[in-house]
Amino acid sequence: MNSFYKLKTVKVQKDTKDAVNVSVEIPEELKDKFKFKQGQYLNFKVMVDGVEERRSYSICNAPSEKSNTLEVLVKLLEGGKVSGYFNEHLHMDEVLEVMPPMGGFNTTYHPTNTKTYIGLAAGSGISPILSNLKESLHQEPNSDAYLFYSNRSMDCVMKKAEIEKLVEDFKGRLKVVYLVSREKHEDPIFEGRISAEKLDHLFDRFSEINVQEATYFICGPSEMIKGISDYLKKDKKVPAIQVLYEYFSAPDEENSQEMSDEFKAIANIESMVTVIIDDDEYSFHLNSKKESILDKALKDNLPVPFACKGGVCCTCKAEVLEGEVFMEKNFALTEDEVARGFVLTCQCHPTTNVVMLNYDV
Repeated sequence: MNSFYKLKTVKVQKDTKDAVNVSVEIPEELKDKFKFKQGQYLNFKVMVDGVEERRSYSICNAPSEKSNTLEVLVKLLEGGKVSGYFNEHLHMDEVLEVMPPMGGFNTTYHPTNTKTYIGLAAGSGISPILSNLKESLHQEPNSDAYLFYSNRSMDCVMKKAEIEKLVEDFKGRLKVVYLVSREKHEDPIFEGRISAEKLDHLFDRFSEINVQEATYFICGPSEMIKGISDYLKKDKKVPAIQVLYEYFSAPDEENSQEMSDEFKAIANIESMVTVIIDDDEYSFHLNSKKESILDKALKDNLPVPFACKGGVCCTCKAEVLEGEVFMEKNFALTEDEVARGFVLTCQCHPTTNVVMLNYDV
């Protein structure tokens, strides 16, 4: 489950000057392993300057498209080792090491539904939102979708050609609004970033939207996600189950010092930690005040899955089978998953003398 597979690139195509579309081919024998849900992501393992690097990129496809390839959009980041490699050095027919799809940034669809889905995206946050909106349009012929998409300028709009084709193909069921933060627009409502205040104006403009009944997909900078999700849930009284979001990086939360104080308050104990990976068991001693369970496992060269190591992705997700742990941060697991005993091991420290975790989930 946590293995990497070698897949060949069949498309390496610039989308904007700072972003590239990369598609990998899924051979017939791996179709089951790489079956995916809308909004999921792929983990890539690449060597850059002789150093192994891992990064997660969201899938742009929708399952209903029934493609034999999976496509990701990689935006070039300043100083980004992997994004730089993908944008500047990757070629067609290269072999990449890829882990099967992961992530839970999605909802379920039914052909009889009549719903409204709203994507709120900024920059490369378009990838998982586009996947979700496409699937809703394919699966629910009576539902509509809106995309509010923010970028610095129209030249920076990623996946624009595909978005415009979707508008045409679905004949009025998808409405797209582009917002620009560094360009003037003849209508000021389309200037600036997506924010609670901006959404208020947009909801007034698109008064046909039943705000409380809609389902929302949010992806972009962490402050945007937090501000919009709080606004929808608290101010507009949208049920939390209808407000879905995904972080690409860990937010700089105001309560980071509080989190640190919580960590300082846990007991200083020695623990025997056992982890189950691909049906094999590995054990090691770990002090509760030292490195995380994931970092200790990596130090012992155990084959644990990981990617961001910041509590943002679910790659290092495991289930607690015995004992208890303290999880410092969590920007990926749902409340229900936490209640059922799932944790992000990159953020976990043992708080009992014996701990057992299962990665095979």
